[in-house]
Parts: sequence; structure tokens; C-alpha cells
Amino acid sequence: MAAFGLVYNSPVAPQFFHSTHQFPPLSKPCFLSLRANPYSSNLRLFFVHVQTQPQTQPLAEQNAVEEAEYDVSNTRLLVQNVPWTCSVDDIRPLFESYGSVVDIEFSMYNKTRNRGLAFITMSSNEEAVAALNDLDSKEFEGRVLKLDWANPKKKKPSSPPKPKAVHNLFVANLPFQARGKDLKEFFNANGGIAVSAEVVFLDKPRRSAGYGFVSFNTEAEAVAALATFEGKEFMGRPIRVARSKRFLRQETKATIDSENAQVT
Repeated sequence: MAAFGLVYNSPVAPQFFHSTHQFPPLSKPCFLSLRANPYSSNLRLFFVHVQTQPQTQPLAEQNAVEEAEYDVSNTRLLVQNVPWTCSVDDIRPLFESYGSVVDIEFSMYNKTRNRGLAFITMSSNEEAVAALNDLDSKEFEGRVLKLDWANPKKKKPSSPPKPKAVHNLFVANLPFQARGKDLKEFFNANGGIAVSAEVVFLDKPRRSAGYGFVSFNTEAEAVAALATFEGKEFMGRPIRVARSKRFLRQETKATIDSENAQVT
């Protein structure tokens, strides 16, 4: 790209010049600015300054931002200057003459008075365009309506499903060689419906603490197991069973949730 400029002198017509110095082609977005020559009073020489504009964002990200800024619905209309006492039943017939009205929402000041704003969602873009073109600047109950396109209605985030309650039993006097898998198999083989079992281990040195927890899906199953397994012999030792409110380890909870999901 070559630099160029404009020579302006009051007695004569403006003259253009072209420099002989050639610059390499620009591969990035650029902008031009004019700078006056400060060393001349009669002869005003303006130079065109070419500067590469830094691109701080990838082009795809810039496009996404621009689209988000101008994101509007093609079926949802913003209606301004609505009478404050207007209700859904009052305004619905006005828009139903142009098609099917999917939703009407007022911005409310209190329970009986709106803020003069309403959002009307039509079933198609054609119906919305017809209503927009015909009702904009139209008088309605003594007020001149102003219509425009509205932003899409935001969807409320769905609340995560509540985890199923897990009912635990505390099991003591366990043999030191017992593991969670052994404890679960013992309960299930003797009429229990355990969904998980774990044995608590001590560190330094790592060894069984001699107690653990067995979990059930329902309180009724836990109560039945409490009555059935209290004093029952497990690997040569009579176990003690009691109700427990202790939280399970994260790994155990994940296992229970995974098993429940497979069942359902």
C-alpha cells in the first residue's frame, strides 16, 4: 500500500500527491487518520496515516458478541405506552386479529397496574410482522401504542432433580478383614435390600476401624434391617446395628446415584 496525501493551499485548488514509497499490503483491519503539517502556515499539508488496528478477539467471537447484542425474537413484540389498567383480556383481541397469540406478559408496577409495557408473542413471524406494521402508532384506549421487536423470552433454568433420600444404618463390631463389598453381600443375602455399604478405615497405619455404614433407599427397608441384623453373626462376630445420620462419602453417594439411575 502506498502513502498518499492532500496538499491544500487557499490560492489554488487542492492537489493530491502520491508517494513513491511503497508499503507492504496490510493483512489485518486498519483505519485511516488525517494529520496536519505543523511546520507550514500558508501551505497546509495533510498526511494520511495508515495504522493497523489490533484485533483483540477472534473473528468468530466478535461475530458472536455482535449477534448477541442484536439478538431479537422474530415472533415476540414489545408494546409500549399501554394503558396502565389494561389487562391480558383487554389487549388479546387486538392482536388476535393478526393471528394466534401464544403468550402475553405485562411488566407490572403492582397487582392492578402495569408499567405501560407488554410483551406479545405471536405464533409466526408473518403474524408478528403484520401486527407490528399495523398497530405501531395506533391509538388504543386513548394511548398511542409504540411497537418494536423484543428480545427472546429467557427460559428459566430447570432445577436439578432432588437426590433420593438414603437411609443409613451404623454397623459395629465388624471383623477387621471385612470390606464394604462383604458387608453389602451379607445384608442382601439375608433379606436386606442394601444399596451400598462401606467400612471405615483408619490411617497410619491403614486398618479397619471395626465399623461401617449400610444404606437403604427407604426408611422402611432400613427399619426392617435394623430389627433383622442386630446381633446377627457376620464372619464369626455378632454385629451391632443402629440408626445413623452420618453423611456418606462422595464416592459412595456417586455409586448409589449411578445404581439408582440404572434401575430407573
